[in-house]
Amino acid sequence: MNLKKVLSKSVMVLCTLCLVTGCAEEKLEDKPKEEVKANCTIVECMKKIKATNTMEEIDDIIGFESSTDAMIGSDPLWKFDSKNWISFKSASKDDVTIQATIDKESLKNSELKLPSASDLQKDLNNGSFTYEELAKKIGGEGTLTTISKGSVSYTWVDGSGQRLGATFNGKTGKCTVASYR
Repeated sequence: MNLKKVLSKSVMVLCTLCLVTGCAEEKLEDKPKEEVKANCTIVECMKKIKATNTMEEIDDIIGFESSTDAMIGSDPLWKFDSKNWISFKSASKDDVTIQATIDKESLKNSELKLPSASDLQKDLNNGSFTYEELAKKIGGEGTLTTISKGSVSYTWVDGSGQRLGATFNGKTGKCTVASYR
């Protein structure tokens, strides 16, 4: 028997053995759950954080220290699980951006009615709108996703997974940018 046939038969035997014994199946109940180690959910923590907070203060709010993840970037972050984290970006002491990456599936809300892009653009061109006005128009609160000294951003996700992000000026309270993703 040549080497190619021996290898082929060996692979078939191993595959058959895995199928029979179940080693090829991953059982969800055997998969370890990601441990929640925070003082609050990512959404609740974002509501408590301010752009003026130090990293140590954010550690205290969240309940664990930041780390870095080469797959995500070099900025310090608080990783709640594989799909949810808060990052800390600092251009200077007074120029800090705190941004939450949140799994959009957890934000879906079938009660929301997102306005068309043309309606949003028309509203922006006509003097803009506040967070409260947009939340009322959409039919629900947004999720705070970005905090900086000069602005805050919120995200809404409707039942189909359409995501609307809007940034509001910290001084005027008016929307400066709104976009669909």
